[in-house]
Amino acid sequence: MDFISFLMDQNSTMGASLSYLFNTFISVFVMVDPFAAIPVYLLLTERFTPSDVKKTRRKAILIASSILLVFAFTGMSILNLFGISISALRIAGGILLLRFALEHMMGSSEKMKHDEEDESRLKDDISVVPLAMPLLAGPGAISTIVVQSTEAHNFLYYCLLVIAIILVMFVTALTLNYSQYLFRLLGKTGLNLMGRIMGILIAAIAIEFVIKGLSEAFPGFLK
Repeated sequence: MDFISFLMDQNSTMGASLSYLFNTFISVFVMVDPFAAIPVYLLLTERFTPSDVKKTRRKAILIASSILLVFAFTGMSILNLFGISISALRIAGGILLLRFALEHMMGSSEKMKHDEEDESRLKDDISVVPLAMPLLAGPGAISTIVVQSTEAHNFLYYCLLVIAIILVMFVTALTLNYSQYLFRLLGKTGLNLMGRIMGILIAAIAIEFVIKGLSEAFPGFLK
């Protein structure tokens, strides 16, 4: 019986770990939203040589990954420093993500302002600003990472959080690498449609954050 109980505990732990990895990957991926970055990425790199585009893309991915990883490991420290509770962060993050979701679904989401876009066209190095931040590692992605880091209660979960971030940025790198083909294949209408689908997913994640935050802040309130 002890051996059977051990196997059941192991299966339960593995299932919870895989669920955390999957949920984190989806949450971060829809917030990074590499498909929404394609038009801006193509516009800003059209004057670059192929080698410069490759170098810029790699640098942007590396910096964006570093930003998200830093917040993954310092999220709790930042909360403790400012005396912010986890439930308050979940509620605030959920409201922020819900705003992004509504903008996505209405087709008015802009990760970059027009003046920032115009300024970026004149810059030789656009890998840090605006590609890495705010295009890839924007406020929504950072908020999601910090919230997900609060669920990492042990070393295994921190490893899964890092794996999820690396997987998201790997898929993002592939998306940007083949952005020209994707743009031709999907067109502006297709990308807008995918943006609206992403918006629905972001809205669902946002509501989950708010519900969990409220249930923690007010035990029994939602029961």
